[in-house]
Amino acid sequence: MRRVLVLDFDGTLTDVDVGDAVCDRLAPPGWRDIDERWARREISLPEAQRQMWALVRATRDEALAAARAAGHLRPGLPSLLDAADARGVPVWLASGGFDFYIEPILGPLLGRFARAWYNAARFDGDRLAVEFPHEELACGSCAVCKGKVCDRARAAGAGAVIFVGDGHSDRCVVGRADAVAAVRGSHLARWCREHGVAATEFERLDELVGLLRSR
Repeated sequence: MRRVLVLDFDGTLTDVDVGDAVCDRLAPPGWRDIDERWARREISLPEAQRQMWALVRATRDEALAAARAAGHLRPGLPSLLDAADARGVPVWLASGGFDFYIEPILGPLLGRFARAWYNAARFDGDRLAVEFPHEELACGSCAVCKGKVCDRARAAGAGAVIFVGDGHSDRCVVGRADAVAAVRGSHLARWCREHGVAATEFERLDELVGLLRSR
């Protein structure tokens, strides 16, 4: 296995952070205060998500409708997946988001990922509870640590790991991925520039095809 491509979901494969957009539409504004506590590393992401999603009032159908209205796949994903297939590069999905919107938004494209890790939401009427089934990939901050996913790719025999992301939690890959790509203007892109971390910035996912070529 010469290289592995690891992709984040919210704000990376989609044009917005879908989970945040759903909370904006279906939870009171106080959810933002919780999110800011996570961004300051005062609480872990799973704890922030438990508190944030407990504020949401929506059935599964209503939450999914809000997710579909808010977020759309970033242009260029099918072309990137085609290029990875052509070069024999396995593509892994690693997300702190939730099944109720990741699976329907990706649709048939989900089957093109060799591995996928994300969290779960369980609905009871207009209430939901979130679950984190991948304890082996948790770190002190994340339920699905992108850095640990990169480590797993390396342990599986990858000669190089390419990571593509946008957010706060994606900083865990620094020093563990061989190449980092960050959505232009995202938190990850700004953080990499401020800390001298080399990162390819992009808007369309098919701009990253060149990263798949063997060196």
